[in-house]
Amino acid sequence: MTCQAGRALHNTIIMQDASSPEQDAAAPAYDWSGLWGGMRAALSLPGLVMSCSFIGFGALINSLGFPLLAGAATVPLIWALPGQVLFVTMWHSGLALLLIAAAVSLTAVRLLPMVIGVLARVRLPGAPRWPEYLLSYFTAVTIWVLSVTHLDNVPKQQHLPWLVGLGATLMTAMCVVVPAGYYMADLLPPVLAACMVFFTPAFFLLSLIASAKWRFDWAAVAAGIVLLPLARWFAPDFDLMLAGVGGGTLAFLLFRPRRKGLIGKGQPHE
Repeated sequence: MTCQAGRALHNTIIMQDASSPEQDAAAPAYDWSGLWGGMRAALSLPGLVMSCSFIGFGALINSLGFPLLAGAATVPLIWALPGQVLFVTMWHSGLALLLIAAAVSLTAVRLLPMVIGVLARVRLPGAPRWPEYLLSYFTAVTIWVLSVTHLDNVPKQQHLPWLVGLGATLMTAMCVVVPAGYYMADLLPPVLAACMVFFTPAFFLLSLIASAKWRFDWAAVAAGIVLLPLARWFAPDFDLMLAGVGGGTLAFLLFRPRRKGLIGKGQPHE
């Protein structure tokens, strides 16, 4: 009996060893060939719009006397144009560095829902987690918009690599564009240089409108636009947050039941 039990245990171990490569092969894994698709996507209209905004940012830091190297360093260190503009303008005003850091950190809080939404869309259960941390670093408004509008045409296992390639390419390009805007500052009219900073918010708004599928989406955009002047008047320091949260909540309360009625009738469900 002891010999039989020993042989049975030996056979079990051999079977487990033989099946482990198959199990490893069956484990979910990201397809990193999608990295190149994301890099190519950066060389399109969103990349052009972002480049125009960062040219304006380069011209801004020139006009404020902000060091070029420090201005270019804000691209990988902050990676959100509103936070970068806030950083250099507060520095120019002579405010304490700790206060500047706190203010820039607060502007970054708005990106948290975007990061959560993007990761929920692209993650593969059981896959390694480190690519998710990498994508979180690159995620900002443009990454979030393109994840909504472009990923339907990308295979699921390539979603995360595609966005990483997009984010890495855009960040690298903006590190070059900022110095270009800095040295072009004398060639650009001041009004034009200031307006170029707003290219990205304008693109963001137009992308929201273009990607709207439900009355809920249209209502959220419209309510946010209507509420923004009121929020600006009552609480100028929190106007964008109040308009966005208020508009989205109002649209959710008014149109959520109607959206539920569409499910099960052949309509897509978000």
